Amino acid sequence: MASIIRIKRSAGTQTPASLNWGELAYVTGIGSYGGVNQYKDRIFVGDDGTNVLPVGGYYYTSMMEHTPGVISGVTNTRNSDNGVVAVLAPAANSGLSGATSLKVDQWNVDNLRIDVNTISSTNTDGDIILDPNGTGEVNVPDDTYLSFGTDKDLKIRYDEITDNRLEIEGSQVFFANTTDSSSKDTGSVVFDGGVGIEKSLYIGSTLNVTVGADIANVRIRDNIISTLPGSGNTLYLDPYPDALDSAGKVVIKGDLQVDGTTTSVNSTSVTVNEPIIRVGDVTSVKTVMSAAVVGVSTILLDSTVGINTGDQISGSASLPNAGITTITSYSSDTKIVTIEGALSSGISTSTQLTITHQYDTNTDRGLAFDYYNGSTRVGFFGYIDSDVNPNSYAPGGAWTYIPDATIVGSTVIGARGFLDVKGIYYQTADYNTNGVVYFNQEGLQTSTNNPASPEISSKQVLTALTEVNLEFATPQSVTQGDLILQDTTGAYGVAKNTITSVTIPLTGVEGTFTNAYVVKKNSVNLAVPSNIIPIHTNKPTWTSTLDGGTF
Repeated sequence: MASIIRIKRSAGTQTPASLNWGELAYVTGIGSYGGVNQYKDRIFVGDDGTNVLPVGGYYYTSMMEHTPGVISGVTNTRNSDNGVVAVLAPAANSGLSGATSLKVDQWNVDNLRIDVNTISSTNTDGDIILDPNGTGEVNVPDDTYLSFGTDKDLKIRYDEITDNRLEIEGSQVFFANTTDSSSKDTGSVVFDGGVGIEKSLYIGSTLNVTVGADIANVRIRDNIISTLPGSGNTLYLDPYPDALDSAGKVVIKGDLQVDGTTTSVNSTSVTVNEPIIRVGDVTSVKTVMSAAVVGVSTILLDSTVGINTGDQISGSASLPNAGITTITSYSSDTKIVTIEGALSSGISTSTQLTITHQYDTNTDRGLAFDYYNGSTRVGFFGYIDSDVNPNSYAPGGAWTYIPDATIVGSTVIGARGFLDVKGIYYQTADYNTNGVVYFNQEGLQTSTNNPASPEISSKQVLTALTEVNLEFATPQSVTQGDLILQDTTGAYGVAKNTITSVTIPLTGVEGTFTNAYVVKKNSVNLAVPSNIIPIHTNKPTWTSTLDGGTF
């Protein structure tokens, strides 16, 4: 028996030209894939058509000479390609059996590597792309976290079990996109639904006052809350929003400044702790609406209402004359004021400037109030700067009360009304002790002399007179000065006029007339009065003697 069985061999680089059916051949040498060595280190067999077919060789088996299931670190020094074949091994921790439990310790596909629990790219700075075909989706199962950071600093999951919502946990989220927003559909982040915020919200930057938030028709810029252009120019603060009803309370901590031209308070009760309320202030605060640069003499303000030439303006060290200068002209259309001198440095937008009015507007000042008394009327109590009422001689600078006033601009006209007071004190030297108040030719109340130093007179006497009208069933005739006396009551008086009438006026009445007893005229019976009508009681009146004599 032969000890050695040989097959056809070749030390070259080419396969045999042909092999008989079942004939074997071997090409020796270090093989490779492709190139001149692509047939080396391989075994061939001939088929029934004498075709040469590769069936094995060390080129192939050397690729499998490593521990099953191990890829990482495996090398093949036999062939020039250094290639290996992955030999799967049972998964130690899978608890499975069969082919589905086989694995390798590392898998590389192009620039992707799967190793332990990591999918990574093997090319420097290479991206990893998840790209499903067509309308396919990259899907993370319910309640499974997608975490970021080596220590899982931030996690995202869809909470299917409790709230059916996407949740972001851990570190803060920063959106680096700087796209500005001009509407609800623009910006770096757009929410079609509502946004709930449990803690603080900060919008904008102190470095740019142009940055802020537009919410519906409200704009917040820096420390300014305003309405958006074209939104009606009305801003509501409603503490209990229910169709803008009047419920709830708005509390303002700190000072409140109102720079508008009209302030309306519609509440039914107003309480002010300040013991002195001032109206008609001669100063007003205006806001700079456009930055004014160094060297200019014009400033754009939010309003020029109340401003006049000659008024002082202050509030910025950039103004000339140590921060206080004079307004030389202004325009109510453009809202631009021109100042005396030029700015030493710029004045920024939103700067508050104080206007001190130094122009006599000749306007009245005080309190006006509306009320209804058969018709809607306007009452006024206050200071009248100049008199324009033909029914009054009061000079300009007087205080007055007008129950039915007409107010045009800041000027009040109308008939003066009655004041209900218990007493009025005169200033020292404006009255005489025990003197009597009377009116001079201009309607001013003043005092008579002290009765301890009487004046000598032959005519008028100041006395207190009571007057009544006696009414009779038939006309009665009296002559001025007739003494009218009533039986039983003893009441008497003097006929005020010469008259024939059912109504007889009496003056200087003493006692009380009744409609029960007859009255006499100079001791002659007249009749029983049917009615007694009081005219006034103890009215101070200047009188003279009826006979024209002296006293």
